[in-house]
Amino acid sequence: MKTTGLDGTYIDYFNTVHGFGIRVLEDRCFVVIQIGDGQPVFGHPHQIPLQLETVPSHVRMIVDDHVLNYPASDLIDVLTGKTPFQQALESTPKSEPKRTTEIATGRPQDNSEEVLKRTSSA
Repeated sequence: MKTTGLDGTYIDYFNTVHGFGIRVLEDRCFVVIQIGDGQPVFGHPHQIPLQLETVPSHVRMIVDDHVLNYPASDLIDVLTGKTPFQQALESTPKSEPKRTTEIATGRPQDNSEEVLKRTSSA
């Protein structure tokens, strides 16, 4: 999921199901790990633009996981410098994030009761 900091200095591309992601600042990025309700833990900084072929394997794995779950994400373009940080900060995600049920099972969440309620009240 893509979220921006309230102060406009960073973008988080985060997997809330597994508790890890990438925090992007204007000139660098960090791996972020969230354990329980504690403060997030940050990895070593990596200068942007990145050459994805040369980053440590755990960084590439997190980037690949994000793009797998959010195919319309601009993460790779931001990390490689193709999309400027400010443009990414001001843009909204191109598509709605997948629901956690869909990510875990590979199937869309069953919301038939909700649809039935809406059509019954119409």
